[in-house]
Amino acid sequence: MARRPTHPEQIEEQALGRNLAAAFIATRLGIGLDYARKRHAHEPVGEFWLSVARMVIDQMAQQVAPPVRRGPSGVQ
Repeated sequence: MARRPTHPEQIEEQALGRNLAAAFIATRLGIGLDYARKRHAHEPVGEFWLSVARMVIDQMAQQVAPPVRRGPSGVQ
């Protein structure tokens, strides 16, 4: 059972973990993502999904974003 978040980082992990779990459920059951989120919103996020969320956050933090190149009119 997951613990209640107390820091902003934990809240971010919980939200991402919940979204990843909903995406898995939606894919597995062949239902829409919005429906899966609504249907399973009351369930606690498990430790597995929290650890996956931490890995995703860590990997995204290590990525270096390429510079944004703009054309002559300022449009990307």
